[in-house]
Amino acid sequence: MKDEAEMTPIQNMRGVGPALARHLRAHGVATVEELAAIDDGDLCRIPGIGERRAAVLKRVALMEEETVAEPGPDANSADDEKTKSSSVQAADQDRSPSASELEMKARLAEAEAARLAAEIKAAKAEAKAAKAKRKAAVLAEEFAEARIKAKQKAKKVKAKAKKAIEKEKAKAKAILDAKAAEKKKKRK
Repeated sequence: MKDEAEMTPIQNMRGVGPALARHLRAHGVATVEELAAIDDGDLCRIPGIGERRAAVLKRVALMEEETVAEPGPDANSADDEKTKSSSVQAADQDRSPSASELEMKARLAEAEAARLAAEIKAAKAEAKAAKAKRKAAVLAEEFAEARIKAKQKAKKVKAKAKKAIEKEKAKAKAILDAKAAEKKKKRK
């Protein structure tokens, strides 16, 4: 097990920004190694970390933990190197990965982290699109209801206006009839 000086801070992990790093540290996860070792259920219980995000974070943490270079042979002095036998040196070289292998693993980890980040981004975009679609459906339904109410109100207003016009016509007719009757009386 690594001591604290050799552990990788959580903010150095791909896909973990400053805000997420603060959030994870606030919940007791300060290093990539701690994140890789934490139980999936415990990780999911951290507010704001769902099952999918927990799985992605865990996968990236495990990949980054694997790509950390193992310490090579101790090269304190040139005399120590000369005293090692060639078979011991060959065995040390076999156990530690070459620089190109480490670089390839690092690139693979970067590519996987980028792929996972793209998946998260796509999932967020899909969720946002679904939310917008639901909102548009609700708005369309509200608009249809408002349209029906407006038509009903217009019908009522039109009927009321028609009644008022008929009433006014009746009054006008009554006035005209009264004037005509008055003229007839005067003529007689």
